[in-house]
Amino acid sequence: MSTQQPRNPSQRSALQWHPALTRRSLVLASGAAITASAAGCSFFSTENDSAEGGGDKGPEAPMLAERVEAGDLPPVEERLPKEPLVITPAESSGAYGGTWTTAVTGAADGPWLWRTINDGHLLERSRDWTEIRPNIAVSLEPNADATEFTIVLREGVKWSDGEPLTTADVEFAFVNVASNPELTQGFPSELASIDGTPAELEIVDDYTFIVRFNSPKPLFRDDMAAGTSGQRFTMYPRHYLEQFHLDFNPNADQEAIDEGFDGWVARFTSKGNLWNFMWENPDLPTLLPWICKKPISDADYALFERNPYYWKVDEEGSQLPYLDEVRYNIIADVETMFAHAINGDYDFHSRHFNDNAHRADAVDNEGNGDYTVVDLESTYSSDMNLAFNMNHQNPALRAIFKDKQFRIAMSHAINRQELIDVLWNRVGEPAQAAPRPESRFYDEAFDTQYLEYDPDTANQILDDAGYALGADGVRTAADGTRLEFTAAVADDALLGTIWINALDMIVDTWAEVGVQLHIGSQPRENWQVLVNESDFDLTVWTGDGGNIDETTSVYWYMAAGPGGGAFFGRQWSELYTSGATQDPLVEEPPAFITEQWDLYDQFKAEPDEAARDEIFKQILAIAKEEFLAIGTVRGQGAWAVVANRLKNTGGAMPENPTYGTPGPAAPEQWYIDEN
Repeated sequence: MSTQQPRNPSQRSALQWHPALTRRSLVLASGAAITASAAGCSFFSTENDSAEGGGDKGPEAPMLAERVEAGDLPPVEERLPKEPLVITPAESSGAYGGTWTTAVTGAADGPWLWRTINDGHLLERSRDWTEIRPNIAVSLEPNADATEFTIVLREGVKWSDGEPLTTADVEFAFVNVASNPELTQGFPSELASIDGTPAELEIVDDYTFIVRFNSPKPLFRDDMAAGTSGQRFTMYPRHYLEQFHLDFNPNADQEAIDEGFDGWVARFTSKGNLWNFMWENPDLPTLLPWICKKPISDADYALFERNPYYWKVDEEGSQLPYLDEVRYNIIADVETMFAHAINGDYDFHSRHFNDNAHRADAVDNEGNGDYTVVDLESTYSSDMNLAFNMNHQNPALRAIFKDKQFRIAMSHAINRQELIDVLWNRVGEPAQAAPRPESRFYDEAFDTQYLEYDPDTANQILDDAGYALGADGVRTAADGTRLEFTAAVADDALLGTIWINALDMIVDTWAEVGVQLHIGSQPRENWQVLVNESDFDLTVWTGDGGNIDETTSVYWYMAAGPGGGAFFGRQWSELYTSGATQDPLVEEPPAFITEQWDLYDQFKAEPDEAARDEIFKQILAIAKEEFLAIGTVRGQGAWAVVANRLKNTGGAMPENPTYGTPGPAAPEQWYIDEN
């Protein structure tokens, strides 16, 4: 999922797209590049200095050595880049072979594939998220005011079909995909200046390019190490995709129609546009450690096989990954998936069933399943935040939801301790939608305000705010609108079951203060439509932005952020992010919303990290004052099932969608030891 960065709110019209200015006139001065080199021995040495692990494994996997011997592949030294990226194993040098088995719910479960086997960002984050390091790019250097970035690709990296990755791919991705409004609806904000103007691209040579913005963009480096943002330049193999693109093939439209597509855009998209098609098209060349052999849309399982041209090695120069395959069993029912997990059928899995309700059974079955339950470090503000829709189409409901006193009363009418005792296995603490104690932005007063379960206080607040209690026990606003609402819930989301059970309990405590709540549970895709169209009363979701991603997953703090923005103000978020809304704007944003937007623009342009933090604290102070969303319980955190035979996973790690658990734990260096 890409992390969208908002644009200047003063620009209310839709973005305009322009072809990038491309010149080939500059020569990069040497000395700026950061490169990785093998430690202690040749890249292609078969010597193994590790006391544990794979022994004399050689420079490549046996399955690839056989293909070299048969003449199907060039030698490994010709498949690797000039300076491969060296990965230090978490525990020991590994052994080649084996299959990592995990599971997905179906074709819509692309996020788990992205978390597990994705790669190809220009830069990458360290496991602890504190460091940004070279990846596909060996260097990314800003000029003095961070308006210009010179990027050098790792020379000799090849796509999975053996074709070289060069700036021709970069140019294609920027000019012919990102800058083409038919293929990319809304120019990617990570490639745009703060005011929304597309950056300029200059190609210097086969491995060097320059990205220019019209104002400082100090967080561009962070963008290039996260999500699909960091793959914008390296996701599109030109040599394969240009045959489907009208700019390169004048017959592309007719060919697409002949194949049953609506036109060339539909065919191009199905072949390799948008991140989910990395998992669907076995012919699409890729930079991933494992490449698609059996798509996820197949009915029973998806299979990904090692990439013979993968561009990383271990410290002994042996090509990664260690594992031959990654298999995703397709199991739609979460309980069936969990049964397989405790039977020991998965090597690593940390999605779908890893909630408090399943934890005890998973721990009890560790011995029988020959696995270990590994705790993950939660980064959520709370496990379930609530948001009332302040952009509701009904003006009467909109007025209620915008009433801060109403939201405060609803918070006091939640018995969080009962939720903890009944649903969170007595492990957790009440928490608001605020940064966690581990965060550098932690504010105890923000985190703990309005948490007390106090029906008397809630009733008094509602009385004072003019919500009269009717004879049927349901309150009405001054205009006669009943305080009767429906909570939209994605029942197949990660925590869908516990959310529904929690809302069942909240139904009772809200009824005590004269508010009637109904629960509208539905498949996630249906819920997503309601949310995107602002066609809901209130909804719930995880408290992203609690730690690690506070300044990017901002949608609990302001009307902005990735994935469509704030649940409490979807239209306002769209107005800020893209300068327009899909539907007529129901109401202009209040002053505090635009004040946050102005501050966020300052935040994104500020080169000094300490100064940026101070600006963001001002955004949080407004969120605290306005009390935009309601938190519930900060639980123990998620967990992973890790087979005892799987090595180098490294133990606990953060659980976070921006982090992409377990991606930064480098699955390419995981290996299987049956001893």
